[in-house]
Amino acid sequence: MSKCPKYTGFKYKIWLFDSKYDILVAVRLGRGTNMKTVSSKKILKINIAICLAILILFILMAWTSAKTDSKQGERPEMDISLNTPFKVYMETSRLISINEYIPKEEVIYDQEYYINEYIEKIEFFSKLFDYNMNDIINNLNEQKDEDLEFAFSNIGYLKDKEGNLKTFPNFEYGLIEYFYHLNKTNSLPRKQKHLPYNGDGEYIENLIIYFSSIYENVNPIDLLSIGAAESGYYKVKFMLNANNIYGGLYNGRLIKHNNIELGVLSYVRLMNRHYYGKGFNTIESIGRKYCPVVNSTGAAVANPHWLNLVKQARKKYIDYEDTITFSQLIERKEEI
Repeated sequence: MSKCPKYTGFKYKIWLFDSKYDILVAVRLGRGTNMKTVSSKKILKINIAICLAILILFILMAWTSAKTDSKQGERPEMDISLNTPFKVYMETSRLISINEYIPKEEVIYDQEYYINEYIEKIEFFSKLFDYNMNDIINNLNEQKDEDLEFAFSNIGYLKDKEGNLKTFPNFEYGLIEYFYHLNKTNSLPRKQKHLPYNGDGEYIENLIIYFSSIYENVNPIDLLSIGAAESGYYKVKFMLNANNIYGGLYNGRLIKHNNIELGVLSYVRLMNRHYYGKGFNTIESIGRKYCPVVNSTGAAVANPHWLNLVKQARKKYIDYEDTITFSQLIERKEEI
């Protein structure tokens, strides 16, 4: 290797590698250039020594830290397998894995769970039937029977004549029957108040669709059409004042319901129990009982005028969305 030229100015040291002789050349630049050769094997030894020193220092730091943690409070040792969950926590100076299994809280699907899960629906139906919400919650808790296996569709622990718990198709169905049972037995006080409906027909249509989803055997399109034919598409004032959109009569007079929600529920429940539930599941067969006339042969048939009104209304509702959730019902009511 030839001599490097001399440099003037500040001193500066560089390393050059000579592949021919397998050596490193140290060159100090400054006022005259000095050159120093060092074997690469010696450099390798130096690097290994430095790495070992760093490793020993790291081990000492980790041991000191672990000792400090043990003074603060030792963790119980746990046997851990590959299937045992564990958490890894990043701290400011180190990474720690904690061999702790944190079990999930067990969920018990009992009456209390479903009261909390469906509290908004319970509040809705409490208001619909004119009951105080707190009275209902207290009464539901009083019905609890530890000797009977709870069924979520029978929140009120209703029993048949043999003392067995009844079963219902869904939670809302059982909840509604619980409220009708309260009405029948006068188990709780009610502050009944008649509130004539003065809104538009859209909310009534939404109520019919929602309640029809509870009673799965009814056809919401048919019920929308019959209600529209009876109430002039939910606009006849004297029927809305009575919260009666289906033309139900008692002793020849229009039945009055305390609110529109109860009026619509009464209509859908009536159709479920006394029409669809008994095999009247077409407009023509429903009409024979709902609005009958006697033909020339003496047989009861649906009134032709009524039947025509229902079929005309059906053209409007045939493409309607026939399902609506409880949350959608409440949201659309607020929008209206």
